[in-house]
Amino acid sequence: MAFARRYLWGCLKICLLILIGLFPVEVFFYFFEDYVFLGEGSRTIDSIQRPGNTEEFLQGEEFRSFQYQEVDENWIDHYSEEGVFFDEIDHALKNLKRPAAYAAKHKLPIIMWWTPFTQENTIKQCSLGECFFTEVCKFQTHPRTKAFMFYGTSFSPTDLPLPRRGHHEWALYHEESPKNNPILHHQTTIELFNHTSTFRRTSDYPLVTQMLSSLEDLMKKPKYDIQTKSMNGLAPVVYVQSGCDPPSDRDHYVKELMRYIKIDSYGTCLHNKDLPEEFRNPMTMDDEGFHDIIAKYKFTLSFENAICKDYVTEKLWRPLSLGSVPIYKGSPIVQDWMPNDHTIILADNFSSPKDLGEFITSLDQNDEEYAKYLEFKEKGISNTRLLQTMKNRPWGHSVEDMNSVTGFECFVCDRIHENLNRKVSNLAENIFVASQEHYGCPRPEKYNFAASTNAEDSTERDQWWKEYDQSIEESKELNEKVKSNWHF
Repeated sequence: MAFARRYLWGCLKICLLILIGLFPVEVFFYFFEDYVFLGEGSRTIDSIQRPGNTEEFLQGEEFRSFQYQEVDENWIDHYSEEGVFFDEIDHALKNLKRPAAYAAKHKLPIIMWWTPFTQENTIKQCSLGECFFTEVCKFQTHPRTKAFMFYGTSFSPTDLPLPRRGHHEWALYHEESPKNNPILHHQTTIELFNHTSTFRRTSDYPLVTQMLSSLEDLMKKPKYDIQTKSMNGLAPVVYVQSGCDPPSDRDHYVKELMRYIKIDSYGTCLHNKDLPEEFRNPMTMDDEGFHDIIAKYKFTLSFENAICKDYVTEKLWRPLSLGSVPIYKGSPIVQDWMPNDHTIILADNFSSPKDLGEFITSLDQNDEEYAKYLEFKEKGISNTRLLQTMKNRPWGHSVEDMNSVTGFECFVCDRIHENLNRKVSNLAENIFVASQEHYGCPRPEKYNFAASTNAEDSTERDQWWKEYDQSIEESKELNEKVKSNWHF
């Protein structure tokens, strides 16, 4: 075995000498710059020294502890910029057949999606420079890999890019509430990330208005006038939910509210009315026909699945756009994002579902007062925060707009280039550490209405409180695991 290794190594050295004779030295090192993590059965190159990369990546560890193989994309033979063009919407180079080779030639920072999300392997041109974005796992240990990106729902303590090098930064993209991944509730988890893009306005790249396509959509004139809504034979309130018993305990509240006012419930949760067959699939909730059904109701119950600051979803924006007044329960600071201060009805402003039900009944019978909730569609939006946010946000929903994922990718890329520039200028690099203000939500609370027949706890309702408490310890364990495998 030892003889075979020496024989192979001798052959390899001969090949290297031949290559050096055939190609200029600069080209030779470009070729070997793009080496990747050794897979099973691959031959190793464990003695090529790379000044400027080895010291940066290994931080004092022996280079031989890492095994690499040559990149399978020889840019000398295959790389060409012919036909390549820049897509201003996606900020990417299109028709580039060998992005890894391009990245090797230009020594670009590598940013890897650790949780597969975009299915991309591409070069993106951002404000401060280019970065190579990939989901190919072999780049985990590449010395130019600067950051790992995670989609929150897929983030798992058992599948992480460890050991973590001193220059490895982590980025979290997550528009959902912690219902999908309770471990993200806690400071001991969030502080492991350097860059964040979440529903919180205090995250690095906020997605607060993620579900609002445009102000024009919000300002659309209601399809049905008040008199038509009052005479159509429907209940005054509609409820459509298929994710039952979430952390917000909304179904328990709505069931109690049903004792005091008629509610048409089309979804799986508290179901009492059927949708037309063609709209029973949740994927049809953006269809015009489904919107037409919601627009016929004077009020829509817009209850989020979790109570978190700035977590405002389509459950609110959809009825608001359609002209059905939302009865809202969710973000405690939701008014910061409303068109004016008299747009929605806040369930939390009432001491009980009974009081809320009595108010809705009264308002349903007073068209003049009801109309005041829709005045913004005629008089315009007076909330300057909403106006400025929609005007200045760098992403949108139309085909002409950059999407929020690409926007966050470039945000991370630019931060990396900024620090690379600072390093060249002998300036201290910026240090970014996320906090619970970037994402965290409080412990869920459970309703217990004494007079209600549904006061019994269900297993599904109890699970969220148990998961939250359990995730506290899991988060501490995760924090210790990462920091013990973090090599500076």
